[in-house]
Amino acid sequence: MNYNRPIPNPQFPMEANNLKLASVLLIVTLAFLTPSIQEALSGEVANYVNDSESAHHGLPTEWEEKQVICVFFPSDYTHNEFYLGVTMIDSDGSVLGVNEELGDLAGACVGGIDGYDEGMAFMMDSTRIAGGRLAVGYELGEWGPFVHTIGGLNADEVRGEFGGAYWSLSHNDVESMVGIGDLVMSEGDVLSWSIMTW
Repeated sequence: MNYNRPIPNPQFPMEANNLKLASVLLIVTLAFLTPSIQEALSGEVANYVNDSESAHHGLPTEWEEKQVICVFFPSDYTHNEFYLGVTMIDSDGSVLGVNEELGDLAGACVGGIDGYDEGMAFMMDSTRIAGGRLAVGYELGEWGPFVHTIGGLNADEVRGEFGGAYWSLSHNDVESMVGIGDLVMSEGDVLSWSIMTW
């Protein structure tokens, strides 16, 4: 007879069953809550300005009163990364999210920046934050810098049933009357670039 054998605990099978039941209930609860958790998290990340009268409309709410630059690519000449919605890149280079609710717009915005008063300096510094993905090519001419390439798209490459194309600058949702080299900026300004044709 072996007296060293442990005495069975009659409560152990019951504790194991309770643990299994609790685990199953936890998994089922998480399965039901996952969509709600994801929705809450994406709602937190995708908190955009909802004011069609504001130049910050569609931009992250934390960028209100901050300087922003956006680059929009035409549907026939999409960027290899920024082709679905508008990617929001914060001042530290992190991606805050993609706003897919801006109609047919596709591109990227870099924002949450302040302290600039010269348009060209702001453009060059802010596009560098995107890590080369919005690199700017320009020529210095008689009237200052002429931007011909943004994010790898040279306006001369855009073809269609029109005379030509160029990168157009808007300042707070209004076409700029001066070039980027002469643009004077204020806090909260939004610059945007898009291809226009003639």
